[in-house]
Amino acid sequence: MRQVPRYAIIGAGKMATHFAHYLKLLAIPHTQLSRAEITQEKLQSTLLSCDRLCLLISDGAIPDFIEAHSLRYNSKIIHFSGSLVIEGCYSAHPLMTFGTELYTQEQYQSFPFIIEQEGSDFENLLPGIPNQHYKIPKNLKPFYHSLCVMSGNFSCILWKKYFQELKEKFNILEKDAKPYLNIIFQNICNNPYAALTGPLIRQDKTTIESNMNALDNDPFQPIYQAFASAFQNIHPNYTTEDTLS
Repeated sequence: MRQVPRYAIIGAGKMATHFAHYLKLLAIPHTQLSRAEITQEKLQSTLLSCDRLCLLISDGAIPDFIEAHSLRYNSKIIHFSGSLVIEGCYSAHPLMTFGTELYTQEQYQSFPFIIEQEGSDFENLLPGIPNQHYKIPKNLKPFYHSLCVMSGNFSCILWKKYFQELKEKFNILEKDAKPYLNIIFQNICNNPYAALTGPLIRQDKTTIESNMNALDNDPFQPIYQAFASAFQNIHPNYTTEDTLS
């Protein structure tokens, strides 16, 4: 029978907390330490007692942490950055967002991990983790991560603006504003390539101009303009007849 691996997690943020909870659900033994708790002596003893040491700290802190503790070329070390490529270090990035509420085991097992094509096999990187995985060239990691940030993080900024303005300007309750959000995401899940509606896809210049004028002196006006320009660049020959196909 294969020995159950033992994990150590460095980090105390959302992703680290979620990963620790996932390991608990999988009955995989683990310890979790914050960066503030780490000394060289503590780190060495942790390395001796674990099979994998996972760095779930901010991207800006990972390179310095690795250098400060001489962790390059140690097969036990796995960092979870989706964009960083560090010579002599393996990485695995969960294609998921992590909120304040913990998830179910089914939810944790539903998302894939993204690993470097040039690195080790997933089973060697994260033994005992049953998730799907995909290998991508390491030079494309920053592009991959930019897609995650734009779709996940940027959309949250837009939805926060939507809910906040509806509440403050029009006294529209959150519960009554949510169906719009829910159906949009349902449509995206059903067919992400045909979910777009509205003035951009209709090439409704009158409405677009009206929207832009309404956003005058609003910090989100350049965002609207950027999306309109990006759509036009992506679909330079787009016509309204395309909506009927």
